[in-house]
Parts: sequence; C-alpha cells; structure tokens
Amino acid sequence: MRWVALGMVVAFSAGCSDKSYSDDLLHASSEKRVAAAAFLGAQRDQNAVGALIAVLGDSSVSVRTKAAWALGMIRAREAVTPLLVLLKDPDRGVKQAAIGALMNIEEPGALPSLREALSSEPDVWVIGDLEKAIGYLSQFEGETDVGESTFN
Repeated sequence: MRWVALGMVVAFSAGCSDKSYSDDLLHASSEKRVAAAAFLGAQRDQNAVGALIAVLGDSSVSVRTKAAWALGMIRAREAVTPLLVLLKDPDRGVKQAAIGALMNIEEPGALPSLREALSSEPDVWVIGDLEKAIGYLSQFEGETDVGESTFN
C-alpha cells in the first residue's frame, strides 16, 4: 500500500515541470496546470490557496474543475465566495466540483447562494448535487465554529 501512495506522488510530480507547483498553475500547458492543482490539493497545501483561487477563472474546464477540487481538499474557507461564482459556470463538471468543494469546506454561509442556484439550475445532475449540499450544510447552520462543532 505504501508503494502505491508513493507512486501516486511520483505521478503527480512527474506532471509538473519543477518543485514549484504553484508556479505550474500558470504554465502554458493545461495538462501541467491540472497536474499542479491535483498535487497541491492532494498535499493540502495551504500556501497554494491564493494561486488556486486565481485559476478558478482559467479558460480550461479541466483546470477549473481540478482547482475547485483542490480548494475543497484544502478546506480553504477563503475560497467559498470564488467557488460560489462557479455555480454559474457553463460546464456541469465545474459546477459539481465547486459544490463538492463547498461541502468539504463545511461553510453554512454558502447556503443562501446554493439555494439561489438550485432555484435556477436546469441540469438534473447539478440539482441533485445542490440538494445534497444544502442538506449537508444545513446541519451546520447556527454553529460558530463548524470545524469544532458536533452534528445537530
């Protein structure tokens, strides 16, 4: 099992041009940008949050999707507002990645925007994810420190 995990780290790092993964988020190759976001998310690198937020507006669907996923893995509270913007992205996968990230971050302050998105979302798959996220985050309403709270 340990070798499998090590192999995954090597695979992620092989996709990036050097050890400066945040810099690789700006690489000309979308594949390198995706690999960098994947590595930073898997490492839960708090120092990469600003760079990952910046690439949420990338022209590549894959980069936007992986950056949203990475911010969720890092549980970056400062990414809640930029992730909410992705609820209007034209791509289903980007929306679903943003919704999943918001669930990982566990910020009940996202609920009004999630409910608003639900009222106008045409895609049944995204609707299902929005309903799941609203149900999950609703348990944290009224909590002052979700990370330290118990479930309602």
